[in-house]
Amino acid sequence: MSLTGWGACKMKHLSRLAVTLALLVSASPAVADWRTETGVFRVGVVGSGAGDGSPEHHAPFRDAVSAAIGMPVEVLLLRDAPSLIDAQTAGRIEYAVLSALGFATAQETCACLVPLAAPTAASGAFGVQSTLVVRPGEGDGRTALAGGPVGHGPTGSLTGDLAPMVSFRFGGKPLREAGLDLSVQPSFETARDAFVAGDLVAFFAWDYAAPDGAPRPGGGLAATVVALGDGAAEITWRSGVVPFGPHAVRDDVPEEVRQALTSMLVALDEASPAAFDAISPSLAGAFRPTAPGDYDYAIELVRSVSALR
Repeated sequence: MSLTGWGACKMKHLSRLAVTLALLVSASPAVADWRTETGVFRVGVVGSGAGDGSPEHHAPFRDAVSAAIGMPVEVLLLRDAPSLIDAQTAGRIEYAVLSALGFATAQETCACLVPLAAPTAASGAFGVQSTLVVRPGEGDGRTALAGGPVGHGPTGSLTGDLAPMVSFRFGGKPLREAGLDLSVQPSFETARDAFVAGDLVAFFAWDYAAPDGAPRPGGGLAATVVALGDGAAEITWRSGVVPFGPHAVRDDVPEEVRQALTSMLVALDEASPAAFDAISPSLAGAFRPTAPGDYDYAIELVRSVSALR
């Protein structure tokens, strides 16, 4: 079968699946009761200010959600991530588009969310991880850490600060207790340039992560620096993987509705490109269903950072 024929076949399958799920959702007495009680299904998003600050921008996605679950949907624009987390944990919205750390923070607050699906990059990347990029010295590259400044930051960043602070060990000690000459960097670009210029012996960067068994995607900061060649840099440490942030619902949303929403998201890039672009403007890969444990490392980071403060 040609790729064109396969694509058409897939679209027919997805359309049939959407119709079937909608019928199942409509037929369930429990879902009917929940729909009546809920009235309007509320979706929360944080506007970036880049043309998505109006309900009209999200109208295609609103319509896709409404068709999937067979009830009115309202998209609410929240001013920032804390407001979004508060709205969902307090039950003022049923559905939220969260960052990974936002989801982890919400779960630590209420343990009441269920992740449905998360976007991927066009390269196949499904998340990021912190990396340590080292200028090799004699012997093990990590030995060079004791020979000069080590860049970390920017302060509060996931891969440049939080993950190294929680997970990195040198000589069996956490980063802040390892006796290294730490140099806080205002941006990843500043750290990269200082490393390339020889002003840092190492710096914490980030790399894309792919599912187990898949080729590692290119384009991450660490991979880009290492690719400069001549053995001038190597990656000697990687943190756990933090997937891109999920679309999540409260756990009181019925299972049939969750399944319908997940199926809608997975098919969205082909079934409704306008809805896909409205809700995932920066990641061009299709949505993937989340798996149990996907956000365990993100939750560990949030929990550990809270304990350290």
